Amino acid sequence: MTSRPALPTIIGIDLGTSNTAVSVVKDGKVSVLTNADGSRAIPSVVSFPHNAPPIVGAEARRRIATEPSRTVSSPKRLLGRKFTDREVQSFVGSAAYRTVAAPDGGVLVEIESESYAIPQLCGFILQAARSLAERHLKDVRLAVLAVPVSFDEVRCRAVEVAAKLAGLEVVGLIAEPNAAALANRYVPGFGGLVGVYDFGGGTFDFSIVDVSRSRFQVVASAGDAWLGGDDIDAVLSDAAANQFWRQHKVDLRKHAAELQRLRFACEEAKRALSTAETTRLEVKDVLRTAEGMVSLKLSLDRGTLTRAAGAIVRRSLEVADRAVAQAGIKPTDLTAVYLCGGSSQMPAVRDAVQKHFSVPLKAGVAPEQAVCVGAAIHGSLIAQRRSSPILAQRG
Repeated sequence: MTSRPALPTIIGIDLGTSNTAVSVVKDGKVSVLTNADGSRAIPSVVSFPHNAPPIVGAEARRRIATEPSRTVSSPKRLLGRKFTDREVQSFVGSAAYRTVAAPDGGVLVEIESESYAIPQLCGFILQAARSLAERHLKDVRLAVLAVPVSFDEVRCRAVEVAAKLAGLEVVGLIAEPNAAALANRYVPGFGGLVGVYDFGGGTFDFSIVDVSRSRFQVVASAGDAWLGGDDIDAVLSDAAANQFWRQHKVDLRKHAAELQRLRFACEEAKRALSTAETTRLEVKDVLRTAEGMVSLKLSLDRGTLTRAAGAIVRRSLEVADRAVAQAGIKPTDLTAVYLCGGSSQMPAVRDAVQKHFSVPLKAGVAPEQAVCVGAAIHGSLIAQRRSSPILAQRG
């Protein structure tokens, strides 16, 4: 009997603004791959120590507060964007590292005498993702990458360049909400006309997918490439910095290391308020005075966070409304809205989405893993030479 040739291994990668995750289908089961410490995500941060190779992930993230001028977080936000874009200028204007326009009009990050294009920085992150995969699998070369629906051809090409720099061959790209729909395919009750609300760290997407038949039909999609949980952290840190200014007449926004520590504290407080009604926002020793070191200490409750995040959440719903209008339906025509992306777990977000659509909210596959899982399933179908149940958007 002639044995069947082994199917190629194709990993799925969710290159996120805040975190990157890797998954694979093995023996018919999909799993998100774990780091040595058991975590399932690689912080999307690259740091450049003196006279040493770049560091990616959790250790790089810790260095944001100690070496901000040598550390770049969320490079996905700049991928394929022009240096002169208003959003790009706002983003790099608050960064501690130096940036200049690249010859092709993109962004170059300068660390001492070296210049790095944004695809290079994302390539370092994808290389870390590939290394993680190779801890669990044999030599990994093939990958499906999930991308926001707002990524145009230029930005998708930049993703492929980053993957090539990481030694990966991209065998497919899949829109992030579509990947989430694919991940939830076998969740009980998944059917009809569903909305996929994908609120990540730096991008927001909303897709309407008809899953009433064996082949899914993407009816409409809309996205905002500059909207995510990072923006909520920025609003919180700005409010905290204003209060510190009123008390001490020192603007923490002018001190890169202290500002990054404040951003970290705001992110932790935001996460804490997903399960608690109140929390403490504290950044130790942010100001040296004649009497000694001064710490920033604030009480924060869920209501305050809801108000702070209000404008950002409303922006996400305006994007969703564009997709609903494009589909020619009413919000209540949806069977359910499926949440994905880490930021969708905030009570303020869930409450606002529930009120806006008045249909059941679902979170079948873990929201922060759904996109990555769907990318791996898509890769498995490609490996088996089977067509994906996701059809292209009609119209």
